[in-house]
Amino acid sequence: MREKFYKKCIAWLASFFILATSGCISTPKKGEITVYMPDGAPALALAKLMYEDEKDDGVTYRVVKSDVIASKVTYTDMQKNADLCIMPITAAAKLLGKGDRYVMLGAVTHGNLYVISKEGTLLSNENIAMLVGKKVGVLQMNNVPGLTFKAVLNKYGVAYQELTNESTMSEDKVNLIAITGADAVGTVDADYFMIAEPAASKQAEKGYSIVGDLQTLYGENGYTQAVLVAKKGLVEKKRVWVESFIQDVAEAASWLSVATGTEIVSTVTAHLEDKNMVSDLKAPLLTLDVLSRCGVRYSSAKECKEKTNLFLQALMTIAPPNAIVMPNAEFYWDK
Repeated sequence: MREKFYKKCIAWLASFFILATSGCISTPKKGEITVYMPDGAPALALAKLMYEDEKDDGVTYRVVKSDVIASKVTYTDMQKNADLCIMPITAAAKLLGKGDRYVMLGAVTHGNLYVISKEGTLLSNENIAMLVGKKVGVLQMNNVPGLTFKAVLNKYGVAYQELTNESTMSEDKVNLIAITGADAVGTVDADYFMIAEPAASKQAEKGYSIVGDLQTLYGENGYTQAVLVAKKGLVEKKRVWVESFIQDVAEAASWLSVATGTEIVSTVTAHLEDKNMVSDLKAPLLTLDVLSRCGVRYSSAKECKEKTNLFLQALMTIAPPNAIVMPNAEFYWDK
């Protein structure tokens, strides 16, 4: 009887050892896992993990310019693609929405778009119509920033038009002027500008102040902006490691409240893939107030699936045909 008991114990311990050393929960080998993210607010979401990064932990973090992030998940050879990647939800849904190659683990930023002006009146859901007859410089008109601004105007029934060389100023619509970045502030003839933090706060040097919070105007807790995706094969083979990584991501936002701007920028700079690149993040700007307006917090795919779909549907009514794609249910990792 005692011998049978001992055999059961040995068998149980052997099974546990095999499970504990299996590929699904083992520490990655050196350089095994690559994590890509765009510079700016998305990089803030993983700044703590990069700050604590160790050479022998098997994970390599790389920060790139936002306009090349899509190339890190679109190689035909999956071995060349990022294992995990942060990217705008619109790009993720369009490129990876089938859920056969990558799955969305969760959202890491929920909006960092703000309206600035030299006029002091604050925008609210009750007075947003005050933009009618005004010119508004809009960041990335046909991408997430511009589409989100248009979605907000639609929500409140405020008419708008895009000003081009062929169009004329309208007194009964909001007149939108496309801008490519914060450098346009003060150089383009506009009454307001819609740009992203941390750049929005920097415009105080030019006499501008934040008068509108696009996240609050859109709805409670903002919207799904940047998401973390992972190779489907990775979550299948190393599920426990992935769950542990997600937990680290969820806890990373709190580090921003104690880190200095210098620590954050030096951390991001140390992980730039292109060593000739200069991060858009500037240490003096990264105050607690500014960081709190960058929308950095983690929400699992399961938690934000409905919210994400509603946001994409809102953008789909505004965007050009086929610009916005609704992802399959399989795209959302439901763990």
